[in-house]
Amino acid sequence: MVVGNPTLLTEILAESRVRGRVPGRLRFGMSGGGPVPPTLKLSWRDELQLPLVESYGQSELGGFVALGGPGIEDARHFGAAGLPLPDKEVRILDRDGRVLPVGQIGEVCLRGGYMHSYWGQPDKTAESLRGGWLHTGDAGLIDRDGYVTMRGRFSELIQVAGQTWYPRDVEEALCRQPGVKEAAVIAVPDSTMGERPIAFVTTDATALDVTSLGAAMGTAVPYDTAALTIRRLDSFPMTPTGKIAKAELRQMAMAGAA
Repeated sequence: MVVGNPTLLTEILAESRVRGRVPGRLRFGMSGGGPVPPTLKLSWRDELQLPLVESYGQSELGGFVALGGPGIEDARHFGAAGLPLPDKEVRILDRDGRVLPVGQIGEVCLRGGYMHSYWGQPDKTAESLRGGWLHTGDAGLIDRDGYVTMRGRFSELIQVAGQTWYPRDVEEALCRQPGVKEAAVIAVPDSTMGERPIAFVTTDATALDVTSLGAAMGTAVPYDTAALTIRRLDSFPMTPTGKIAKAELRQMAMAGAA
């Protein structure tokens, strides 16, 4: 098996295409560090004929909220991260700490073992551990079979002209466009819309016209993509844990708007 962030797993796919074969003894890949685009999981399944197992964890937990199995999931659960581990109780709670029904989006929370506290930050600790749950700050849902799907960080949701945008919706739609390798969506303040969404993409085709991607997404997202600005990068800045550094992307966007 090989464990890596989505960027590394994308490069394994690209190298396998170049060589015309899958790495000899590889049984499956396992993600870490950030959400896996469904297009990447599909390519591993269809081209490499291998499962790409998604993991969903947090440093505060010291482990996983949910984890996929070492096989190819069926269509019903393909977009989910996986099932909670047996030693954890995972629930979707509303703002008042009430458990939400199956399929409704709320905050992913768990109990059954997690950190003691944030060092020297009692107020933040109390907020995150209120009610006996670890509040992850993630928006997600659980289906009737218990599979957990993470839709993004609540802190990263974007308010565009009164409508809430889930960046992951746009990122996944962009990744389904031919030539797009990875995508990340952030927002900057806007006097008219409240926030202006900006998407950064990396591509495998230098001739790709990224300005046409918004229209190409069509009805794939429930948002008016005319408000979306799309920019291309050669590569994404990354955090030490292998996630796309959205804070750096936001700084780049703000500098470009100055």
